[in-house]
Amino acid sequence: MTLNFIKGILSYSKTELNLKACLRGGQSFRWFISDHDQNEFTGVIRGKIFTFKQMEESIEYTVHYNQQITKNIGNIDQELKDYFHLNENLADLYSNWSQKDEKFRLRIEQYGCVLNGIRVLRLDPVENLFSFICSSNNNIKRITQMVNNMCSHFGDLIGTLNDKNYYTFPSIDRLCHKDVEDKLRKLNFGYRAKFIHQAALYIKNNFDEQWLFSLRQKNYNETVNELVKIPGIGKKVADCISLMSLDKLEAIPVDTHVLNLARNMYHFVPKEAKKSLSDKTYREIADSFRQMWGKYAGWAQTVMFIDDLVEFKKEKINQLEKKEKVALKRSVSDTIMTPKKNLKKIKSKN
Repeated sequence: MTLNFIKGILSYSKTELNLKACLRGGQSFRWFISDHDQNEFTGVIRGKIFTFKQMEESIEYTVHYNQQITKNIGNIDQELKDYFHLNENLADLYSNWSQKDEKFRLRIEQYGCVLNGIRVLRLDPVENLFSFICSSNNNIKRITQMVNNMCSHFGDLIGTLNDKNYYTFPSIDRLCHKDVEDKLRKLNFGYRAKFIHQAALYIKNNFDEQWLFSLRQKNYNETVNELVKIPGIGKKVADCISLMSLDKLEAIPVDTHVLNLARNMYHFVPKEAKKSLSDKTYREIADSFRQMWGKYAGWAQTVMFIDDLVEFKKEKINQLEKKEKVALKRSVSDTIMTPKKNLKKIKSKN
């Protein structure tokens, strides 16, 4: 199968768009790091295979597409601006959150190399919804495996790149087929298999795929109230979908990471409170963050969520070690230079 391709450059520095944090930080589960270059990422956006290479001051990209699937390639730069929310001034947002929240400011100062450049993705609502049904009681590695299994078994083959097959995300119609639940159970989806099938049937029988997109026009509360009616979607998953694909940047998904953040760093809940959340406590935590960070609170929470992920802890340790080495060199340099400075002063006095 022959794939067409085009190349381009996004003129955004790493502090404006941090690919690893955005693509591997628990928002989308379809991105893979290259075996030969840790700054190169390949995945699928809306039926096209994208490869990004992170540079310090820009991002190089290559788009491979199958003309039988993508009839009109469109404006790729505009599509990526939409996908990464590039019309938002990230420096202004970080500055605003830092002024409102001293703890946020200190984390950015300490781990800026890892935490700068984080953006909320604007995902396809269908992909986002079914991906996060997989997220219940799960971790990023296993969710990634599940989502890509769902694509390879029920999506359409886009093509092969570097010996790896890439697929479209399955349509709601395909996920309504009778064989879906049984196949997903055989793929170790467990109880999520039933919810994926039931969610697809609920949307098809009551609405259509475009209904999900129409939720972008509703307010936050209306959107969440509609989403929680879908089988397999509770408050947290509804907030994830609202934040990452339905333009509700004030949505705060309260999971164990955010609960720990609220309890241990911000003291929004008593330390002795149970790990499980009541609806009342969930709302209180989310409202506390919204009151502190403002209308883009969900975006600020995404930065703090990624700060807590294991995958990024090694990078943060490396950044601290570099800072310590620089500080040590300066200290040694000052120690060596001080006697010379004193000697000059003595000579000048004489």
